[in-house]
Amino acid sequence: MRVGLLYYGGQYNHLILKNVKYLGAEIEVVSPSRTVDEVKGYDCLIFSGGPQSVVEELHKMGNSPQFVREVQVPKLGICLGHQLIAHVLGGVVGRAKTPEFGLVTVEVEDNDTILQGLPKKFRAWESHNDEVLTPPPGFRVIASSETTRIQSMVNEGSSIYTVQFHPEVKHTEDGIKVLSNFLQICRK
Repeated sequence: MRVGLLYYGGQYNHLILKNVKYLGAEIEVVSPSRTVDEVKGYDCLIFSGGPQSVVEELHKMGNSPQFVREVQVPKLGICLGHQLIAHVLGGVVGRAKTPEFGLVTVEVEDNDTILQGLPKKFRAWESHNDEVLTPPPGFRVIASSETTRIQSMVNEGSSIYTVQFHPEVKHTEDGIKVLSNFLQICRK
């Protein structure tokens, strides 16, 4: 199984690589400047975090909007990737009223596949100024926090998952389980 990791300059990308390899999958960093045809060769895609704002700097994310819309493989969006997927598919992304940095308590509203096996409440690492304010059509919210209503969401076909928090860092309780759940989806 080959996983493509879209790289946007995020500080935790090396941890995504390390954890996915630890879980037994082949993973490769993918530049957003690659073509759709080049990216179609992966079994699934992870859209990582980064310092950009999708509202103001989507032009810096190369062909990522096309990857979201046209590459028909399971997808996981993390932080910026969560916002990117929401924005491209018709959701609303904007400045957070209360940006989150550090640990927050995430509450699972729907124990969907990506959050399966996680406790109803867990602590997660956050690092964001923007947030998803309205999910795209066909998505449902499956987790929230005190200040961010959309911490995690999934589409109707259960092929696109997103999380605002960083499951790849050790500070996120059971974060490795989120990555493991996603890889199980990719293997099916």
